[in-house]
Parts: sequence; structure tokens; C-alpha cells
Amino acid sequence: MESKNVSDAPKIDFKPLSQSQQYNLSLNQEKGLHAANFTTLSKISEEEKIEIIKLGFQLQNEGKISLKKYYEGTETDSLFQLKGYSIKYESIRRTKLYQQLKPSNN
Repeated sequence: MESKNVSDAPKIDFKPLSQSQQYNLSLNQEKGLHAANFTTLSKISEEEKIEIIKLGFQLQNEGKISLKKYYEGTETDSLFQLKGYSIKYESIRRTKLYQQLKPSNN
């Protein structure tokens, strides 16, 4: 077996991150932190699900936020701002409860 010396290893020139690279890195870190705030529907009581769904439809009808942004976003009027967590929109949209509470004009 051949032994190699550390000085034989290729040299890597490390450069500081540019402003745009630092910005992208912080966005990815923020997304990672936000992803940890997603919760599963099984962790939410039936009463809270009803409240969440009704409020989402109300805010959408008032033109304040889209349902996807309400459930998954972090902006004003989002579930994240109101309750501190997010739900995957597709997972709640497929539930019987959501379908039952959905207004007929949506």
C-alpha cells in the first residue's frame, strides 16, 4: 500500500462568499428553518382544523391571501403568522373536512 504525504494533496483555493452567495445561503437556511415548522394534520384537533380551514376561506374571499400562501407561506395573514406553523396545502385540501367546509363558490 502506497503512503501519501499531506503535502502531496491538491491545494484548494478557498475564497470568501460573494454577497449574492451569502444571500442565497441565508435564504436556504431560512427555508430549512421554516420547513421545521410544518405540522401534520394528525397533530391538530378537529376543532382547530375547522377554525383554520374556515379562516383560510374567509381570508381568501376577502382577497387578503391565496389559500396556498395561507397554509404554507410566512407573510401577513398566513397560518404561520397566526399560529406559528404551516400545513402542506395539498394535504389539507384532500381531507373530507376541507371538502365539507369549502364554500360552493370556490
